[in-house]
Amino acid sequence: MTAMTINSITRYCSDILQNDKCKHLPFHNFTHTQEVIDNVFLIADAIGIPPKEADVIAIAACFHDTGYSETYNGHEEVSKRLATEYLEKGDFSEVEIERICACIEATKMPQNPHDMYAEVLCDADLFHLGTSNFLYRNLLLRKEWELFCNIAMTDEEWQLFNIKFLEGQQFKTAYGKDVLEKGKQENLNKLKELIRIK
Repeated sequence: MTAMTINSITRYCSDILQNDKCKHLPFHNFTHTQEVIDNVFLIADAIGIPPKEADVIAIAACFHDTGYSETYNGHEEVSKRLATEYLEKGDFSEVEIERICACIEATKMPQNPHDMYAEVLCDADLFHLGTSNFLYRNLLLRKEWELFCNIAMTDEEWQLFNIKFLEGQQFKTAYGKDVLEKGKQENLNKLKELIRIK
């Protein structure tokens, strides 16, 4: 696998994610996928995963939300199918394709990674929970759920839902536990403060 491979896969997935169905998603769009790809390389480098292995995780990141092009709920199954169909045409081994699909499967909520590669993708996918960008990204997700899932909550319900989610979520990698967890706790405190202000 070369950088050219990553670039061509990114372009292919970008086309899928910018089609009619996906381009209207406020959160799960190509911008999110590009961020997850960047996060994969950042985390992999921080915890010492060799570049060639990081590339495999980045390919899983490219595909992990492409299933939204066909369905919202259960999109991971479609993402795995799209990845398999595309990668089988390239010079990817069965082992590599299985690893990529296992990474995608692990991002299904609640996250359930079974190896280091999937752990990296899971933390890259929820990276925003530990950043100052969290509240803004969260507004986009709320809007997406209202538009595409018919899930509408009051401000207080939304904040309580997210408090419960953050309290239950655990980062998987050493980077997530050492770096992202601190930011997540700050965001959790902000949400609790918003509830107290009311």
